[in-house]
Amino acid sequence: MTDFIGCIQVRPPLNEVERGYLLELLDSDRTLRGTPTGRGDHAVPFARMGWEVCHDGCCLEWDTTAEDAKWMVDTLRFVIDHLLRAGAKAQGRARFDGFGFDHVLSGAVVGRGPGDRTTHFVTVADNVVRGQAVPERCALAPRPRAATSGKRPANVIEFRPRRA
Repeated sequence: MTDFIGCIQVRPPLNEVERGYLLELLDSDRTLRGTPTGRGDHAVPFARMGWEVCHDGCCLEWDTTAEDAKWMVDTLRFVIDHLLRAGAKAQGRARFDGFGFDHVLSGAVVGRGPGDRTTHFVTVADNVVRGQAVPERCALAPRPRAATSGKRPANVIEFRPRRA
């Protein structure tokens, strides 16, 4: 599986300035520590932006080509805490004048990136992000099936056509 299912809803939807900044960050291939709010902050993950905003700005989806899925939780926390929620770190900075800082995110995304053996699951409710790696299932050995005698159980009635 190299696909991701689900999305993170953004309410109210992102405006044009916010969408533009997130898409620019996604396309730049810079790490989040290289952003204006991430410089010098060792709590910021050393990862690239992997969340892609839809055209309408109402949801975020994970881009498997941008970053490893193990960074879904940390990068989503960055986006919320630094750029989108009320009181975000970017609030009051000139570079972010067009931002509303009034967004609430909720939703879930699950998936596995190309070549990844671990499935990742992230949920967010009211800007609180949680995530975990879903354990890989073990390979089950085929178990022997009970031999059947061909007889039907006592509670089964078999209907046969009448002989003429």
